[in-house]
Amino acid sequence: MNKGYRLAPMKGCNVRPTSDRVRTSIFNILGQVLNGCITLDLFAGTGSLGIESISRGSEKAVFIDRSVKAVQLIKKNLSICGYEELAIVAREELPGGLSHIHDLACDLFDLVFIDPPYGKGYIRPTLSRLVDEELLSRESRVVVESSSGIDDELPARVGDLVLNLERAYGSTVIGVYL
Repeated sequence: MNKGYRLAPMKGCNVRPTSDRVRTSIFNILGQVLNGCITLDLFAGTGSLGIESISRGSEKAVFIDRSVKAVQLIKKNLSICGYEELAIVAREELPGGLSHIHDLACDLFDLVFIDPPYGKGYIRPTLSRLVDEELLSRESRVVVESSSGIDDELPARVGDLVLNLERAYGSTVIGVYL
């Protein structure tokens, strides 16, 4: 990941980072090279998914989390990797904060990661907000992480987004929307 840099972990917060196994699987699904992509990492936590996308060629990544500690940690991890110039980090409550993305002068997003707290009902409203705010490019891929043991299932369709692939890795479920 990210050219061998070890990211700083989240301490003292109720954050569940994406496991190395699941992250590797996600990028195997997406392909190894993401040249020119504009990435959005929602509920970003440590920022590992967005940082991985930059290391694989994303042109820019926007990281959103509501936690002050997470935002500080993402900035630290971007600095560790030397990716500060390729990133925008914002503190917003999701999914409502997606209405402010246009204020960050961002283009449309080609790749979106949604890794919300499990079982809190964030998945459908976040997908809906992405569509309603017209934040997705024509060829966007949206990767959602959920849990098989919690009632927060991946909807088959939200607006124009269609669940194209669903895979389970232990209790973690990954859905890819096109």
